[in-house]
Amino acid sequence: MQQKRIKVFIADDHPIIALGIKSILRDDPDKEVVGQAESSEELFKALPDTRPNLLLLDLNMPGNDFYRNIELLRENYPWLKVIIYTAYEAPDLVKSLLDAGAHGFLLKSASPTDVREAIERVVAGEQYVGARDRTAQAPSDQAPGPESLLKDNFRRRLRLSKREQEILVLISRGMTSQGIGNTLYISKYTVETHRKNILRKLEVNSSTELVKFAIKQGLV
Repeated sequence: MQQKRIKVFIADDHPIIALGIKSILRDDPDKEVVGQAESSEELFKALPDTRPNLLLLDLNMPGNDFYRNIELLRENYPWLKVIIYTAYEAPDLVKSLLDAGAHGFLLKSASPTDVREAIERVVAGEQYVGARDRTAQAPSDQAPGPESLLKDNFRRRLRLSKREQEILVLISRGMTSQGIGNTLYISKYTVETHRKNILRKLEVNSSTELVKFAIKQGLV
């Protein structure tokens, strides 16, 4: 009996990435790319028609943040396997992403062989983590370290509204309150109010600490 082909969907705001994945899988008889999206909105519009087995999801897709995307995917497509595909290399981030609901983690610098292996193993029900990040899965009896801190960061991040998360990302990119206001079509003073609320909710005292938090969460 012929094995069903693995249907892959690519969600990344850089078309060159989708082109690269298509090139890797083009001659693979067991896999096919059934769709691609450059934003969260495009992704959720396309999923009902394409019905993929596996989603390669960029960590920083325009639209919803990663955690919201995962939440929606788990609610509406619980059978869909998700591999986070990112250029952001942070071993202490991996466990938080897997705990949130991802099934695998793969760097964009991974070889074509690694990409194919990741897809096959995740669809088979395994959890895949790129070779350089496997230490993040290792159990430890040591005192709380980066992973515990990251879980705490994740809990704090859940306190932020969607607007506050948008502003956090823009702050982390070095934008001023006026620049953020212009981008989001709100006043500078509204941005300042959001900034104060973000500081309070994340339990930090300065914009510098906000940037550090955003980096740990893979937002920038």
